Amino acid sequence: MKLLAFVLISFVTLQAQESLPHYFEEGKIQGHIRNYFMTTNNHGLSNHYANATGGLIGYTTKEYKGFELGVSGVLTFKTFGDNMNTVDTVTGKSSKWERELFDLNDLGNYYNLYRLESLYLKYRYKHSYISVGRLPLEFHPLINKSDGRMVDFAFQGINCFITIDSTLKVNTVLLNRVSPRAMPKWYSPNEVIGLLNNGYLPDGTKADYSELTKANIVAYAGVEKTAGKLKLNFWDTHIDKLLNTLWAEALYNSDLLSAGLQYSYQIPYAYQKNVPYANRYIQPGENGQIASTMIKYKTTRFEAVVAFTKAFNTGRYLFPRELGRDQFYTSLPRSRIEGLGNSNIVKLGLQYTFPIQQLTTGIDATAVNGPGVLNYSLNKYGLDDYYQINSKIHYSFKGFFKGLDVTLLYIWKQNKNLHTPADVINISDYSQVNLISNFNF
Repeated sequence: MKLLAFVLISFVTLQAQESLPHYFEEGKIQGHIRNYFMTTNNHGLSNHYANATGGLIGYTTKEYKGFELGVSGVLTFKTFGDNMNTVDTVTGKSSKWERELFDLNDLGNYYNLYRLESLYLKYRYKHSYISVGRLPLEFHPLINKSDGRMVDFAFQGINCFITIDSTLKVNTVLLNRVSPRAMPKWYSPNEVIGLLNNGYLPDGTKADYSELTKANIVAYAGVEKTAGKLKLNFWDTHIDKLLNTLWAEALYNSDLLSAGLQYSYQIPYAYQKNVPYANRYIQPGENGQIASTMIKYKTTRFEAVVAFTKAFNTGRYLFPRELGRDQFYTSLPRSRIEGLGNSNIVKLGLQYTFPIQQLTTGIDATAVNGPGVLNYSLNKYGLDDYYQINSKIHYSFKGFFKGLDVTLLYIWKQNKNLHTPADVINISDYSQVNLISNFNF
């Protein structure tokens, strides 16, 4: 942040040579107000519900000789709900999903939830830019906002986006601080990796790498190339001392048909060989490898999609959940492939937009066939095979209420084999209602 402070002072000095108030008066204010109601039925075990209200407000100055300053903050508080810390009498576990609307690192904190979301300086030259500070990022398939709750993922570092021509773009990013979803505080890579579930080691014992990775930097480079109706994307992602992840995608889009292919391959760094077994994030010789395919038929009002993902038996596909959520073609809210190897996933999806166009409804169904609950060498979290159905209704208002949209999301998830209460609570065998309202301005 020292570099950012220096640049900000330089920026203000430059503006003062013109008229500082003018560039602030001509700036842009934007943000949103968000309300999220969630209730989970754990199918015979204890149930929970909660309602969170909050919002984000941001401000960007008028551009001066290519420079602009941006800042935003986010606030959340609990408006009503049950006691999420009450434990289930059968399993001894409390709420999981509803807690994610608030602060996972302070389970009793429902009101003092605020974060400086962004504070950055950007220099723009034509269609390229470089920004430094707490900043928004371009799309990345693993490091992303994943804004499915109240407080999403946020990042600090340097972002360089270069448009070479209308068909070729290059993005390079270096991150040194992260604020994960449902965690208002900021952390270094070493502090953040492992804050959530550390899972199991290949021999079935509990992994323990939280604050022991010694990772200092997360960095990646991405290239996007467009050739007619074909778009090619490539990302190379580096996590200091842990692993390198390659991700390539080819996506074809026409008026009626879309088709895509994704492939990702992981290489562990040699540093992991020197780490005690119990504290390793990834094992030497473990190469997570995934291929995902998709085909979509679409008209003005109707979409149908079929997707298939294959995780190979070369190792578990590993990526810190504290940095974002994987975006394979079969990825859904409450269903990701991270931690699995030797798995097959199928997704079917339908979506219909009504003639008024403001109302959209859709359904996604997925079946996950993994390596087996006890096969920890290919199953980091010991997950059973499962079925899941997500159904959604979305309405966007017009006229006086333009900017307001409401989404009703219903999720049903059921294991195929394992139904022991202690093994399924907060993981599977539940149904969930999510009612999300956003007013964007």
